[in-house]
Amino acid sequence: MNENHSDDQYGRARVQDSDELKAYYKELENLGAGALWTVANDIEPWEPRANSVPMLWKYDDLRELVLKSSELVTPEQAGRRVVYLVNDKRKDDVAAVGWLYTGIQVTRPGEFTSAHRHRASALRFIMEGEKGYTVVDGNKIMLEVNDFVITPNSTWHEHGVEEGGKNLYLARRTRYSFGECLGSQ
Repeated sequence: MNENHSDDQYGRARVQDSDELKAYYKELENLGAGALWTVANDIEPWEPRANSVPMLWKYDDLRELVLKSSELVTPEQAGRRVVYLVNDKRKDDVAAVGWLYTGIQVTRPGEFTSAHRHRASALRFIMEGEKGYTVVDGNKIMLEVNDFVITPNSTWHEHGVEEGGKNLYLARRTRYSFGECLGSQ
């Protein structure tokens, strides 16, 4: 293995631009294309580059603000009241790490979300609450503290808390779908 991490060696892109090449690049750009050697050293670095930084979110620090969201915004206004966790290096992507979206959702007794679906699968961990439920493809499942629920992608589902229950706090984790990573809707 070559330990020389210089881009100035065989196998690495080291093309010197000329006026003719610049005109060529412009022709490619007009067709929605480009020459790999112009970006190869950036997209194929010598060592992996982290696109996220280490972060620590503490439930105890966020809990009161998650609860406050249920006082400030109704389910009818927001659909789902979720405080999402964002990595300092992924703010433009609203991601906690890589392509993983994560948040803490609160639902109060008697409330529910409307049925919805999304391209990405969803993982949910029940942190607190009583008489919470999820409905997946018409099947109602009661939720208890420490339950772990996986909702397959594109599956119709909703969540709620029955009357007489206690606020349901669930941690949501959704991996962006490949199409969403590519910017398609």
